[in-house]
Amino acid sequence: MKFFLLFAFLSFVSLNAEVVSLESGWTFQQEGEPESKPILVGVPLVDQGYRVPIRGKYRLKITVPILPENSQAIYMDRVHSADQTFWNGSAIGSTGSFTPEYYPYWHKVRYYEIPISLLKQGENELVVDIECRETQFRCGLFRSVPIFGSQDQIKDKMIFEDVNQILIAALFFGIFLQQAIGYALNRSSKSGLYLAGTAVFFVGWRLPVLNKIHFLMIHPEILVRLLFFCQFLFPVFIMLFVHTLFDRRITKLAVITFFLDTVLGFIQLFSMDPDSRFYLVYLWYILLAIKVPILVQLLAKNYKKTAEAVVVSLGALVATFFGIADVITDVVTGKNAYLTQYGILTFLFAGVFAIALQSARTRRELRNLNESLEMIVTLRTQELHKQFKLLHDDLVIAAGLQSKLIPPMEFKHNSLSVASVFMPMEKIGGDYFDYYIHEDGSISFLLCDVLGHGIAAALIASMLKVNFLEIAPKEKDPATFLLELNLKMLPVVEKNYITAVACHFDLKKSIIKYSVMGHPSPYFMNVISNSLAPLPGRGPIMGWKKDVFVETFSRDLKSGDRFFFYTDGITESQNKSRELYGESRLKEQLVGGLDLSISELNEKIKSDIRKFAFRLSDDVTYFTIDIK
Repeated sequence: MKFFLLFAFLSFVSLNAEVVSLESGWTFQQEGEPESKPILVGVPLVDQGYRVPIRGKYRLKITVPILPENSQAIYMDRVHSADQTFWNGSAIGSTGSFTPEYYPYWHKVRYYEIPISLLKQGENELVVDIECRETQFRCGLFRSVPIFGSQDQIKDKMIFEDVNQILIAALFFGIFLQQAIGYALNRSSKSGLYLAGTAVFFVGWRLPVLNKIHFLMIHPEILVRLLFFCQFLFPVFIMLFVHTLFDRRITKLAVITFFLDTVLGFIQLFSMDPDSRFYLVYLWYILLAIKVPILVQLLAKNYKKTAEAVVVSLGALVATFFGIADVITDVVTGKNAYLTQYGILTFLFAGVFAIALQSARTRRELRNLNESLEMIVTLRTQELHKQFKLLHDDLVIAAGLQSKLIPPMEFKHNSLSVASVFMPMEKIGGDYFDYYIHEDGSISFLLCDVLGHGIAAALIASMLKVNFLEIAPKEKDPATFLLELNLKMLPVVEKNYITAVACHFDLKKSIIKYSVMGHPSPYFMNVISNSLAPLPGRGPIMGWKKDVFVETFSRDLKSGDRFFFYTDGITESQNKSRELYGESRLKEQLVGGLDLSISELNEKIKSDIRKFAFRLSDDVTYFTIDIK
C-alpha cells in the first residue's frame, strides 16, 4: 500500500513539473458555421447547446517557451466521437473513421505522440476534428481535461491507470481460479462455481478499460461485444450464487430476469450501432433494478439463520452502494468512475468468506455425522458378529447333522466294493447319496444333486433322505423308484430342481439296473480291458412335473467292472481364468487311475480338483464301485 501511495505521489509531482493541463482557451467551430466559439473541455458538447449529428473542430493555442529535448504527447482520455488530431497542421493521430464509413472507436484512449520536428518555440496550434452521430453519446472531449507534455510522463500516467485496473482484474481472476479449481476438485459447491463465473465475467467487462489492450491491434468490435456481453451476464451469476448458497428455489420472476439478461447479452455479440447497444444497456438497468429487491428479500429471509447470510448481506450492501453511485454518475455526467468494480470486489470477497463459513459448518456437521455413523457401525458390527457366531454355530451343527444323513460309503459287500467323496461348497450342501442292502443281498444306490447350494438345498437333501428310507426297502426297480420319489418331492420343490441317478446291483444274477433323471451319466470302466465309456440313457429332471417317462437300463456285471457316479460339481469347477475342469480332465483321471484302488482313485481326483480350482463353484460329490 505504501508503495502505491509513493508511486502516486511521485507521479503527481512529475506531472506538475512536466505536464500541462489544457483546461482553458478552447474554441469549437461546427461544420457550416462561419467562426469558432469558446467551448469548455471536460463537458459534453450536447450539454453546451449542440445537437447530434455534430461535425466540427476543437482549436487551442499552446505556447512552448523552450523547445524540449524529447518528444511530447497529448492525452485526451476517451472521446465519444471519431477524431483526427493535428499539431501545427500536421496529423499526429486519429481514432475511428469519418463518414461515409463512420465508426466511433469510443472506448479507446486518445494518446498521440508529437515529434520534436513539429514543435515550434512560441505559439503552437492543436486542432481536433471530431464527428459524432449517436444520440446516446455525450460527444466531444468530455471525460477529462486534456493534458500536454512529456511523452514519458503521460505514458506513466496511463501505466498507473492500467496497473490499478490490472490489480483489480488479478484479484477477480484469483477468486475465479480459487473457486473454479475448488469446484473441479469437488471441494466447492455450485455456489462456488457461480462465484467463479461472476469473477471471470466481471474481468471480461473491465478488460476493454485497459489502455494497453488497444495497442494490441485487437479489432474494436471484439472488445465492444466482449464488454457488453460480460456486463449483461455477470449479475445473473451473482443471483445464482446467492440462491445456491442458501439452497433456495429460484422464483419465476428471477428466472425471467435471468433469461432476459442472457438473451440481451447474446444479442450484444452481434453487430449493431452504438445507440442500439446503449438502449439495451438501459433495459439492463431496469432488470438490475428488479434484481435488487429479489436479492434483498432472499438475504432478509436468511439473515438470522446463518452467518454467511450476514456476510453476503454486508457485501451486497457495499456493492449496491457503489453500483448506484456509478450508475448515477454515468447517467448524469456521462463519466464512468468505475466505482462498481470496488463494490463487486467487496461482494466477491464476502462470497468467498461465506462459502468458507458454509464449508466449515458442513465439515463440522459431517464430522459429527461421521462420529454418529461410526458409533452406529460399531454397534451394528458387534450385533453382526453376534449373529454371525450364532449362524456359524448353527451351520456347524447342521453340517454335523448332514454328515449323519449322508453316510460315508467305505465298505465291501460280497463282490462289491464302494468308496465315496463328499465336498460341499459351503459347510452344508445340496448333494445327497445313500445306499440300501436288500434282504436278498442285492444293493441299491441313489445319487442326487439339488439345484443350488447352502441351507435351502441341504433342507431338500434331508427330505430326500426321509423319502429314500421309505421307498428303498420296497422298490428295487430304479425307474419305479425315481418316479415315486419324484411324486413325493413335487410338493416341496419350487425352483430347486433335482437331478438323480438310481441303480440296483443284483450280485447273484450279476446284473446292474440303473435309471437317470437329468443327471450326468455315470462312467463304466473295466480294469482288465482298460475300457472307459459313459452309461447310456437320459431322462427328465426331478421335481419339474408329475407325469414323466423314466426308463430302466440294465447290463451284465463282469469281474473287473468299475462304475463312477458323480455330480456336475466336478466338471463345472473353475480355475482363476474361469476355465472349466470339464469331462476331458475327468476322463484322464479315470483312465490314469485304472490300476489304482477305488480309494486311491478318489483321492487322486480330489487332489487334482483342489489343485485346478481356486475355489469350488458347486458341491462336489462322487463315489466309485468295483466288482471283483
